[in-house]
Amino acid sequence: MENEKSDLTLINRNQLSITGVKKIKSSEPEQIVLILRDSGLVISGTNLFVVSASMQTGEVSIGGIVKALRYTNASEKRKFSFKNIFR
Repeated sequence: MENEKSDLTLINRNQLSITGVKKIKSSEPEQIVLILRDSGLVISGTNLFVVSASMQTGEVSIGGIVKALRYTNASEKRKFSFKNIFR
């Protein structure tokens, strides 16, 4: 994981390869959420599934029909605090 960039390759909307992945946050048939080195990635589609994943190399392959890809910033993560509950 010495290379700090993330690459994304989509072939025919049904074969997606991503590098620079730190974690698979969630995986469902309609949406897969990945944590990359510098941001998050939300993959939306139909019949999505993880074909292979290696967190040692940061490589993930996804199958299914990809309909949308959306990057999220680290600053978009929700912050939870008990202080907000008791206001």
